[in-house]
Amino acid sequence: MTGIIILNWNGAKDTIACLESLYAAEGDFFAVVVDNGSTDGSVADICDYLKSAAVDFCTAKRGERMERPCRRRECIVFETMQNLGFAKGNNEALRFLALHKAESYILLNNDTIVEKDFLVNLQEFSHRHPVYAALTPLICYEGERELVWNCGGRQRWGFRKYFYARSRVSEIRETGSIDITFVTGCALFFRPDILLADGGVFTERFFFGEEDFNFCLRMNRLGRKMACVLTSKIYHKVSSSTANNDPIGKTYIYYLNRYIDVKQNYSSLFYFFWKMVNFPNVIRILRRKGLSIIESIKWTLRLHSDAHRKEGVSYEDFIRALK
Repeated sequence: MTGIIILNWNGAKDTIACLESLYAAEGDFFAVVVDNGSTDGSVADICDYLKSAAVDFCTAKRGERMERPCRRRECIVFETMQNLGFAKGNNEALRFLALHKAESYILLNNDTIVEKDFLVNLQEFSHRHPVYAALTPLICYEGERELVWNCGGRQRWGFRKYFYARSRVSEIRETGSIDITFVTGCALFFRPDILLADGGVFTERFFFGEEDFNFCLRMNRLGRKMACVLTSKIYHKVSSSTANNDPIGKTYIYYLNRYIDVKQNYSSLFYFFWKMVNFPNVIRILRRKGLSIIESIKWTLRLHSDAHRKEGVSYEDFIRALK
């Protein structure tokens, strides 16, 4: 049986739509909705939906453990009581389930809609090809369902590139699956043998973002294979949780995360040259977002300085950047 973990933060409408599609899907699973300190009544709304849909559910809070076996197709509403961020919120759910030992897990964004056979196709592929430690479905845009968001991608030299981004599904040349070295946290299927010693799957150095990039660095370093299963399809609304945030602040968090991650996972010489190569690219992005050339250079130099002195990106860093 597969445990499906869905993180919610002030997004009950999206989460309920995701659950509606999930409970219309095939396969053996149980779901855990992690409410990450919502302040908009999300927990009550989600519980009301589960009651109305006649879904078997229970509630729990951070610090508790699931000491009985999870039942097929039940839903657990797990409250963290504060906003822990993406990585730690998912990790806390995995620790909550530590005594259960599911055969596999999926971390699924709450702003996704799944096809009826998305899960069984992932499960069947995993059973037939146990060499793959992590899988992802084919992810398309919810607003344009034949347009690909990504099919996983490639990670190399501190960068990542999505496969078939913004291509039509009909343009995908491969059949069955694509071997990948990068997978997003939007829809991550994995077996519990890749969990860290603390019971989580992600580093908690980054409050929001970068967890998937760091995860893939670890998988690739360990030689663990990953694949996109093309017969499994979901649809993503893309960045709905941060859609209203300041674009310059979002850019700062994105690059601060990446700079720190590269600094910590590559040699100091590589990091120096990587920063220099990336310098004009960051400036170009900032110019497109409306900053002057002088403002863009000053902003990028500050980014370099902050990345040099920081070992992670905290909740306080995140909130300060997005104000």
